[in-house]
Amino acid sequence: MAQETGKSLPKAKRKKAPEEREILLQDTRTLLNFWLRIREFLLLAFQNDPITREQEQAFLELKSETARCQRVVSGKMPEDLRFGSDKITDFLRQAIAVAHLRGLPMADKRGLVGNWHVASVMLHRAVGALEFINETQQEITQHRVGLRGIKAIKSEAAATIKKSKVPMIIGTIFVLAVVGALYYFLFMTR
Repeated sequence: MAQETGKSLPKAKRKKAPEEREILLQDTRTLLNFWLRIREFLLLAFQNDPITREQEQAFLELKSETARCQRVVSGKMPEDLRFGSDKITDFLRQAIAVAHLRGLPMADKRGLVGNWHVASVMLHRAVGALEFINETQQEITQHRVGLRGIKAIKSEAAATIKKSKVPMIIGTIFVLAVVGALYYFLFMTR
């Protein structure tokens, strides 16, 4: 019985991979659709028509769904495929409400439109790449988002700083040795 179970697991994995690709593609398309709908609310910031309570509520719900979908896609996305996750996060953090967007200075509004556009292009590219992967039946490697604490980030930063100081310390010792040798030969040998 154990051998039969062991034999059936690889078959299940082979069948699961195309389904995972299709689910990831569907989730990414859903994220893209949410992102395109956000543009409609972003354009309201440039108009003078009154903003209704229903529009504000719809925007907040759309932001929530977009953030949830983004987290799902981030956990499944192949490591080498970028879809503008950081741009989406920044945009959602800055776009508090439609009325807030309307009150921003024109330069900030244009900046948000630019960020929205960059993320839109990246999302379209990701959907295209996932469609290609799905059609060609290629295997994908998933990117696991590791949540790290402040201690881990600080220790990584400290390790980076320590690594970058080593060549500087060696160079300083070398220069001091050369200066010491020159001093010895110039002043001590007389």
